[in-house]
Amino acid sequence: MASPPNGIYDSFIEQGVFWLPEHPKDKVSGTLSYDPENGAALKLLGIFGELSEGFKRTFGGSHDDEKAVIHGETAKGKPISLLHAINTNRQFNMPGIPNEIWSSNLLVIGAHMMSADDEAIFPKSYFRFDEIESWLEHSPFTDTFDSKANTLNVLAEKPREIAFASHADFDVSSVGSLYSNNEPATRFVIDVTTQMAIAPREPQSLNWHLNRAIRLQELASLCSGRFLPLTSLELRGPDVELGGGLTRPAEVHFYARLIHGEGRDETKSKRDTPIVSGPELIRFNPQAVQLWFDQFEAFSPALGLFFTITGARKMFTNIRLLLAIQALEVFHRRTSGETVMAEQKFVDFTEAMVAAIPPDTEPDMREKLKSLYRFANEPSLKQRLRSIVASLTDAFGEAPGGFDGKFLRKLVDTRNYYTHFSLDLSERTLDGEGMYWATRRVVLLLTLLVLQRLGIAAGDIKPLLRRHREFAQLWAKADRPR
Repeated sequence: MASPPNGIYDSFIEQGVFWLPEHPKDKVSGTLSYDPENGAALKLLGIFGELSEGFKRTFGGSHDDEKAVIHGETAKGKPISLLHAINTNRQFNMPGIPNEIWSSNLLVIGAHMMSADDEAIFPKSYFRFDEIESWLEHSPFTDTFDSKANTLNVLAEKPREIAFASHADFDVSSVGSLYSNNEPATRFVIDVTTQMAIAPREPQSLNWHLNRAIRLQELASLCSGRFLPLTSLELRGPDVELGGGLTRPAEVHFYARLIHGEGRDETKSKRDTPIVSGPELIRFNPQAVQLWFDQFEAFSPALGLFFTITGARKMFTNIRLLLAIQALEVFHRRTSGETVMAEQKFVDFTEAMVAAIPPDTEPDMREKLKSLYRFANEPSLKQRLRSIVASLTDAFGEAPGGFDGKFLRKLVDTRNYYTHFSLDLSERTLDGEGMYWATRRVVLLLTLLVLQRLGIAAGDIKPLLRRHREFAQLWAKADRPR
């Protein structure tokens, strides 16, 4: 192949014929287009079914095709499946040829499928995300310059498949592909791409593979301190015949709108190295991937907020900070189990407090007090922050200078002001730049807490933290980084 196959963030157009699976002989010519913002759109030169059926569906009749499955074949013979397809336009030309447009958020090229959940036919999948080579420490190109001969030699080495981690239900490996192109416009181009592979114990569905790929991509994002979008998912399907009795596994490519924030950031600005690379993570704890999946449900609400604030480029600074603090609170609530007082004592305390409400108290006030007592055993934000900093101080053997008492008070006051807009707090809040760096400090706290939950010791994290230019400064000093 001259170039890598299209990924989730690429745009392309395919000509072909299409049909509904229940009417495989009713083929209609059409043009399939895909782009990452709008998903897949199928423009048919004609309509599915008889003209009378089209009239019936259009003018208030049957709506069986509201979420249809459409199969097709490209001009080059590749199978196509559009799942959850919706008819968005149907036009009758009198005279002329009727036509219709279908849209779908889930496009599969390489197989005919009816469901992303029910067909367990894929024994392996491969996926990529932004900066995967950096996270996996892959450097496929090496160059040598001979000054006497004035020659530059470049060696491209295809990464071989290497075991990365093992889970009870599947194995994860890293692998690469090499593509060359000698078109006149470029003279000669070599692309070497890195992928991660998922091999379950038995074939699984498309959504099963997608779910695991996204979770691993999110693990890499967390270890990098920023969101790294999933850029491709390729599955190996059932064997297809090549002729002469030969077969090979089908190559199935997945396309969908997986836009996080405003989509993928195409700018290639200089980035810090990951806080912890993939090989380092596994070296520190070979069971880190297993622990990530085992605890994912507990992490999930906090991680959703975490990737919102690290993935969305356009967001008001105060909103980003509020979401970051919420993520930290949710994570601490779900993983620490801390309360202000022992649970049984709190039950007795609550009963006593409710009983102490004067009988003539207004119903609205009685209701409010009961609600306050119900959540009174939850630590406040200030208490949670103190607990987190104290636990990190114990683990790392030193107090993080970037999280002193003054900063914690400012953080609490800023959260309270932008939640309630109390006038007495307006002079005690962080300014815009301060809120930006406070958000990054909260991101750092969350990252360290999750790494600890993955079994990474503080002694292993400390040297990694020092090499990360931004986080090293945020950890050590309360000043704004330079």
